[in-house]
Amino acid sequence: MIPKINAKQLYIFQEVMSSGSISKAARRLGLTQPAVSSAIANLESDMGFMLFKRNHYGTEMTIEAKTFSEGVERALKALSNLEELAENLKNGRVGKLQIGCMPGLATLAPRIVAGFMRNNPDVKLSLQTFPSRKVEEWVAGGHFDLGIVEKPQAKNELEIFPYSFRMFCALPPGSPLADKKEITIEDLEGRPIITLGDAHQSTMQLRSLAYKHNCSLNVVAETQLFPSAMALVNEGVGYALIDPVTAMEYGKRNDNTVVLRPFTPQVEFEVAIILPKFHLVSRLCHQFQTALKEEFDQMATSFSTERFER
Repeated sequence: MIPKINAKQLYIFQEVMSSGSISKAARRLGLTQPAVSSAIANLESDMGFMLFKRNHYGTEMTIEAKTFSEGVERALKALSNLEELAENLKNGRVGKLQIGCMPGLATLAPRIVAGFMRNNPDVKLSLQTFPSRKVEEWVAGGHFDLGIVEKPQAKNELEIFPYSFRMFCALPPGSPLADKKEITIEDLEGRPIITLGDAHQSTMQLRSLAYKHNCSLNVVAETQLFPSAMALVNEGVGYALIDPVTAMEYGKRNDNTVVLRPFTPQVEFEVAIILPKFHLVSRLCHQFQTALKEEFDQMATSFSTERFER
């Protein structure tokens, strides 16, 4: 029969071993001497062999106690590691995360991930870039723990946390509109426009504004990503509405000649953090969601109308 192991008894036993006497161990542990003696007696009873021999000179450890102590030390260390692991799991500092991100924020996500991992060095993380629809499917199916996507329609399979960022108008080099503090839909009438395709949210908002203001759009180029649109503007192909993340990242390039201005009426770039509704979400995932939310909140307030003026 396997004896029952009591962690408290093991702590007391190890203290008696290190101090050399029951009375000293009692003082160190803040216990009474009878309580320590009782714990040792119970441990001996559970183990089925003597650990200490009492004589006129004090407490003498047995040969079995010395060997047992080596195992106890390993067990207590493992228990301490287990307690630390439990604490880290409780606070979301360890584990593995599978994150899916849409291409439009693929330049921002690594910076957020890197900051999170610096603060949580024991975290293992996978960051993969897919179109928003694919990320939604994989989050709903439990293949990704969390997703960063263009704001989806309400879905029963997802928890959706939306965010909106004001878009800017990117002006090509030498544009006569560069002296204006903001660009209107009327300013773009007849000028060459670069869009992200008819189905993209920014293009649909732009076409709706043009219709309301009785303006015609001269779309000369389409692309799938904001960075590509920004590059075309930089090459003088035309004008484009650009999200602030792309504007910020592209603005760091040495070859950037694009001028950015606030666009009115306001067009929003809507994104969302998504979590699965019908799959368990780890505390680590909620910790990352909190870090992501803080970053998005900061972005929403820091992208002022003056930020990208040249």
